[in-house]
Amino acid sequence: MLYALAIVSFALGFQRVVKRDRAPRLPSDPLAPSHPFVTVIIPARDEEAVIERCLDAVFAGDYPEDRFEVLVVDDLSQDATPALVRRVMERVNRAMVPAGLDEDREAPTRLHLLSMPENLDRAQAHKKRAIEKGIAHARGTVILTTDADCTVPPGWIGSMAATFGDRTALVSGPVLYPTGGHAANVTALEFLGLVAVGAGAVGVGRPNLCNGANVAYRKAVFDALGGFSGIDHLTSGDDELLMQKIAYTTDWEVRFCPDPGAAVLTDAPENTSAFFEQRRRWASKGAHYEHPAVLAVVGTVYAFYLALLGGLLALPFAPALAGPLAAAAALKVLPEAALLGPACRHVGRGWLMAYFLPAQLLHIPYVVLMGAAGTLGGYTWKGRRISR
Repeated sequence: MLYALAIVSFALGFQRVVKRDRAPRLPSDPLAPSHPFVTVIIPARDEEAVIERCLDAVFAGDYPEDRFEVLVVDDLSQDATPALVRRVMERVNRAMVPAGLDEDREAPTRLHLLSMPENLDRAQAHKKRAIEKGIAHARGTVILTTDADCTVPPGWIGSMAATFGDRTALVSGPVLYPTGGHAANVTALEFLGLVAVGAGAVGVGRPNLCNGANVAYRKAVFDALGGFSGIDHLTSGDDELLMQKIAYTTDWEVRFCPDPGAAVLTDAPENTSAFFEQRRRWASKGAHYEHPAVLAVVGTVYAFYLALLGGLLALPFAPALAGPLAAAAALKVLPEAALLGPACRHVGRGWLMAYFLPAQLLHIPYVVLMGAAGTLGGYTWKGRRISR
């Protein structure tokens, strides 16, 4: 019952976010105060296959070109990532030179490349250090992060920036997986479920999940909190652990940007092993949540799934469990459908709900397995073996 109540609350929170917090349109005046200067930070490590695609999408956006900059922080790439970034730099930085000005002296710099030799000595938290270095060089009052394997829509920067209110410190944005075959569609549905939970939790004032592929925050608040201090001993968590730190230790508010036009498309893991390692990394963050409300939700969810799996395994030997299991399944399926259905329709993917019921049996052992794997041992990320 507690699980059902939690998911129903997220479903109501999602509706609240969509109805009340929809980002207003920015005025047409590019010098209006509502166009804050935004620094987009993209940590990158061995991203030669995707980095140009990512940068082209960012610079194809409709945000005033003199109101944002992009910092790529190269984390010791062994491939052509830095060279490819420099190639884009030659194009986009030159494109900003007004006619008649001296290019060497006057050209504003829209794209910068930073490097992380200091990460050679680190065993953990490489991405956090890369982001901190980017923020130290940022000119923007708003920091907006994405990943090198992401494609952003044209209105991305504007929608995320417009979601900030006077008391907003952090905005979480939607992230989607591509769709395609049946496996890709099931994965996309499951990933959208995480986004919907995160949005719904913001809607009920209990932020818990967000994704660093699309998150923005005030630089001044980040600096005042000492950046990632207190969570910098963990490799993962540059997104939701920062969000929880802001939400539960300050008076600043957290918002979710519900605009589907701000949805960032990120590559799904390329194979089962990569998927397992990614989810193991994500799950590892749960063991380090500190706020009692967030811990209670995580504990309730995991205990419910563990009980469901145990009941299903015991069912052949204890037929009397059939009735309670059916009731428990209803408490799982109905609230999840109430959350996922509107979320899918909101981003124009209502057809994904065709996979909802078939995926249910996979979802139960998957949650139990990932929850356990995330608390045990380490994981591999970007070619590095990370210990917990």
